[in-house]
Amino acid sequence: MDNKYLVTVITVCFNAEKDIVKTMESVLNQDFTNFEYIIKDAASKDRTLEYIEEYKGKFEEKGIPVRVYSEKDEGIYDGMNIALKHALGRWINFMNAGDCFYAKTTLSEIFGENKYPNAAIIYGDAVEYEYGHYYKFRKNINAIEERMPFSHQSAFVNRELINRYPFNTSLKIGADYDFMLSMYKKGFHFQDTGKIVCIVSKDGVSSVNVYDTYAEAVKIKKSHGAKVPSEKNMKWQLLDKRVRQFVTDHFPVFIKKKIRQVQWVIRKQNAELTIPEWELNSHKNAVTK
Repeated sequence: MDNKYLVTVITVCFNAEKDIVKTMESVLNQDFTNFEYIIKDAASKDRTLEYIEEYKGKFEEKGIPVRVYSEKDEGIYDGMNIALKHALGRWINFMNAGDCFYAKTTLSEIFGENKYPNAAIIYGDAVEYEYGHYYKFRKNINAIEERMPFSHQSAFVNRELINRYPFNTSLKIGADYDFMLSMYKKGFHFQDTGKIVCIVSKDGVSSVNVYDTYAEAVKIKKSHGAKVPSEKNMKWQLLDKRVRQFVTDHFPVFIKKKIRQVQWVIRKQNAELTIPEWELNSHKNAVTK
């Protein structure tokens, strides 16, 4: 299959009427034009498809090809694999409902003059939003055998590579980590763009299910021969995750926010950031609804 476009941006969604407009706005407002946009909807029953239909004309007016596929799937990673079969771009980015590009210039800054001839996966920084606060994700490619080294929304993957090694749909939370670790172990080249790529909401599955996320990550690391904690340390870490899960599920929001505020300071994540209009407006609209 030829590379008809330089980039394919894919949004996977289901019943995302509260989030889909923000994501589409961030894609639509890019000042870069050599890309296509694919939306894979899992047969939403709310107004998601209605909002998508409203925006299709806006993309067409701007000359950006947009294709929508709405059908049931077996979860987010199955939806991603389905969307990949329709992609025509050299580089694949997954910007799922609720997440957005950091700026109107994101794609042009990354692809305007750079060709990345030796890279299989290029990535950048991500800004995370949690409890009304924006902060940078602590990316570190050298930590890939310990955790996800960067946000998957901040990555652009060579399409031929990800079609050859699609997401493992038996994994429900960490299939993106499984893919990245697998590519790293196989020796494919990762390249840091040095750019802020996206803003990610921390309301997703992997940010809420602390215990399940950890347990699946250990399973993934074992499958790729990466180092895992000793049995003794594993018991303590699992206990720690159960406590964190209890806090996540049962503590009032104001206490969880206080805990996170302390962590942001300790981790030096309180960077000054410029937040795009479509992101700010999404929270204003959420408050007024």
